[in-house]
Order: sequence, then structure tokens, then C-alpha cells
Amino acid sequence: MSVAPALSPAMIAGDLIFLSGQLAFGDEGVIVAPDDVARQTEQVLANLARVLTGHGLDLSDIVKTTIWLTDTADFPAFNAAYARAFGAHRPARSTVRSDLVLPGARVEIEAVAKRR
Repeated sequence: MSVAPALSPAMIAGDLIFLSGQLAFGDEGVIVAPDDVARQTEQVLANLARVLTGHGLDLSDIVKTTIWLTDTADFPAFNAAYARAFGAHRPARSTVRSDLVLPGARVEIEAVAKRR
């Protein structure tokens, strides 16, 4: 599946960069690990990091994330993968349970980062 033409990976507004929600698309353009929320979380965060790198930033510049999980039972595995990726950095976060548009997607993350 390709990215919809109306989608921007990120938009700059003053000192903030708003990153569009990312799904666990791997290099082949398909959702990775449909049964593994931890692996999907790692892929989603890698995708966000790739967008940030294009702006000279990294995950440590994120100040806020919004998370959508398709199953609340996935929260512990998601949270462990998320914590590993961010280390001691703890952005503000909201997490909700919701269906996602693509079959096999278990997690979506959008973020706001502060420019250096």
C-alpha cells in the first residue's frame, strides 16, 4: 500500500514538528509482524526516527506522542518496546484503544517534536 497523496510525513509550525501517524510498514511497504505488537512498535518508532532524521532530529526531540492500540491486552508488550526505544527520555503520551484502518496493524503512533 502506498502513502495517500494527501498525507505529509511532517509539518513544521514554528519550533514544533508535527509527525503524521506511522504504522509498522517495513522496507517492502507491508505491515511487519501482524501478530507481534512489540516488533510493530519498534518498526513504527524506526519510521518516526527516519522522518525526524530528515529534519536533523531524533527520538529525543519528541515532546508528545499519541498512541493507538487495537487491543488493550497489547499494552504491556507495547510499553516495554516503547520504553526501550526512548530510554530515559519520557515524552508526554496519550494511549487509546481503537481500530486501525489497515488489517494487521496493531499500533499507530503520531508525535510532536521540538526543533533544535
